[in-house]
Amino acid sequence: MKKLLLNFLKLTLSLGLGIALVFWFVSKMTPDQKQDTIEAFKRANYFWIILAPLLGLLSNFSRAQRWRQLLEPTGNKPGFWNTYFSVMMMYFFNLFFPRLGEVTRCGVLARYENVPLDKSIGTMVVERFVDLISILVIGGVLLLVEYDRLFAFFEKNVLNKQAVATTQPDFTKWIVLVGVATALILAAIYIQRKYGFKKLKEIAKERLLGFAEGLKSIKNLKRPWEFLFHSVFIWVCYFLMIYLSFLALPETQGLGLFAGVACLFFGGFAMVATPGGIGVYPLFVQQVLLLYGVNATIGYAFGSVVWAAQMTSILIGGIISLILLAIMNRNVALNTQP
Repeated sequence: MKKLLLNFLKLTLSLGLGIALVFWFVSKMTPDQKQDTIEAFKRANYFWIILAPLLGLLSNFSRAQRWRQLLEPTGNKPGFWNTYFSVMMMYFFNLFFPRLGEVTRCGVLARYENVPLDKSIGTMVVERFVDLISILVIGGVLLLVEYDRLFAFFEKNVLNKQAVATTQPDFTKWIVLVGVATALILAAIYIQRKYGFKKLKEIAKERLLGFAEGLKSIKNLKRPWEFLFHSVFIWVCYFLMIYLSFLALPETQGLGLFAGVACLFFGGFAMVATPGGIGVYPLFVQQVLLLYGVNATIGYAFGSVVWAAQMTSILIGGIISLILLAIMNRNVALNTQP
């Protein structure tokens, strides 16, 4: 009950932040700017807007196959469609509770494919690490190519407005580390008192070995070039989702490749700031497009249209995946205990 309340508070705060940002920005707009935004929504070419989420769905095929490759060295080879639906459900549930999607994703394979949770979580950590490396490489390329443009914006909007720096140390990270360590210690004490030290040792060893096996899966890939292809293809799809969306409005049609790369890089951070990037994603895209000479109102409208299309596809895709997962695995659901 306490954990549920804590998750609810986290969701409320993050959603509240996103909604507050939307209302704050709209309140700052003049009547003419609001009218321009409405007009931008009306005259957008939705062929390109709809094409973008389809590319997102296509990228999930590669994400599912890449995860199956990571699970294969651990002795597990889940079916493609169950893996694909679990990935779709991950994005869906992350809209409601942060990180709930990752738990759901691993839970689906444990339920229907008998993949141990510790091994699936270990491989998922590897996958996230590969994604982190990918976004850092994208950021590095962007910095090299657009250094002058980015530094000028940073100098104008950050350095000139920065408050006087404080010399006092930041204890935030230590507070988090102490909190996590305390939670682990309390969990260990609970297991030890209920089952005894031997059982605690067995559980810890089993989980750590399974997790380690999942982490080492990337070293034992049977088809590393296929893994590399899927990793690149995922980010190519993400880039095309932005770049092709530029064609939806006359004001953004002339933007180049690196404008799309910049939106991809900074928009990626916006998507994790609040659930689904609500309230934050359009603001980030607006600021990026300002660097490339796009009017602030048009930039915000463009970011809002793209965000709305992506969220709609995640909601529809998640619901369809839930239904199809239940239909395709009805025999498993009837014949096994939850």
